[in-house]
Amino acid sequence: MKPTVPPHLQPGANLRHYKGGRYTVVGACVIEATLETGILYQPCQGDSQDILWLRPMSAFDEMVEAADGPMPRFEAI
Repeated sequence: MKPTVPPHLQPGANLRHYKGGRYTVVGACVIEATLETGILYQPCQGDSQDILWLRPMSAFDEMVEAADGPMPRFEAI
């Protein structure tokens, strides 16, 4: 089962979180419990650059409420 991943979430893509953090996509995976496609990503700054994070792929294109109104959770940079 190979996940289908859009270009902006391919390995090596650089993303900015709506709170300002920068991240690099490491790769895609299948979340065992749900069989959803997950995206592994890594911080580009701070003291936890050696830790990988995982979110369902659908969360990357979600809109979130910010101080300035709705905005994408992540945007490609």
